[in-house]
Amino acid sequence: MEPMMTDNPLLSDPRPWCIGRFVIDRPTHSEVSYEKYEFWGDKINIINNVSLGTFQHKASEREDELRKKRRTILIPYKESVKRGLPNGVLETDASWLEKVLSPTQNSRLFIFKEDGESDASFSADGYVLAGTTMLTMKSSVADDGVQKFIDLTTAEYQSITYRENWTVPAERGFCINGALIGGPSRNSEVAEQTISMIPGKPSLFVIKMRDAVEADRKFSLLKTLPDLRNDLKERGYSHNVRVLREGNRQVAGMDAEEVLLSIKDGETQVFQFYLQAPGNPDTTAQPHTEIQLLLGDELSDADKDSGMKPEDMSSPVDEAGAIQAWDTLLNSMRLRPGAM
Repeated sequence: MEPMMTDNPLLSDPRPWCIGRFVIDRPTHSEVSYEKYEFWGDKINIINNVSLGTFQHKASEREDELRKKRRTILIPYKESVKRGLPNGVLETDASWLEKVLSPTQNSRLFIFKEDGESDASFSADGYVLAGTTMLTMKSSVADDGVQKFIDLTTAEYQSITYRENWTVPAERGFCINGALIGGPSRNSEVAEQTISMIPGKPSLFVIKMRDAVEADRKFSLLKTLPDLRNDLKERGYSHNVRVLREGNRQVAGMDAEEVLLSIKDGETQVFQFYLQAPGNPDTTAQPHTEIQLLLGDELSDADKDSGMKPEDMSSPVDEAGAIQAWDTLLNSMRLRPGAM
């Protein structure tokens, strides 16, 4: 897809950007201010520019901590009083750490349990170094599913490779900050990013994707428009809200609904654009997707006291520029070739 040439500051110098299994064209000067990723039940935290020595130290530190801690069990009230344990918790001789593995040369997987009860579920902490990107993953593991979890997690860790963030991979996989989790999708995937389109200006592009479920088909963004209006009314905008557009559209080949609002607060112009696609529960190629473009913000009393002016909090573009940015960004979103 050829990037659109425009003098719109929200669209200047666009470049393909990979998020999850999708690509969207965003300005190179824009910045990611928030991100969240989950893959196959793993909640992923990312640290960039990590050396091998730092990775080994952090993994060893976590292993030592898990080995030293002791599992606990709950004991009956009378026995707890007798033993002088008012909270009814008894520490056992068993270590939290159940298993430690190295699925790859630069990864560690710790399976542990805090509760000494035999039927309690396990937890898992994973550490993976891909180039200079360190991923830490947290999961829960069924008491009777440890070996299956190990097999699947080993395959997952072996598929993780380093990725330059502005590089869009050609092979299948799931893009996260500084890495690619290769291979086909597994059960569930979550990718969320908040992008400051013009750093220093109130101009946020928010995208949230997760696995779709059947219940998502029952929700309609268009039916929530009265609720949106009521919320704005409670904030004092009742006579200054215009609906610029509402209806159905497509995004990345998925059916979706959109609502575009213009909000005027004195001399401050705000645009709030919303889109929601229910997705398809049968494939991660069509995830449940929520997108927002938030241009401008309320001028609070604190802002006024600090000397900020209405124009400082207004949208950096006018109505035509806001709609152009919205349509261009959404039209650029597509499933990454080869991602599945």
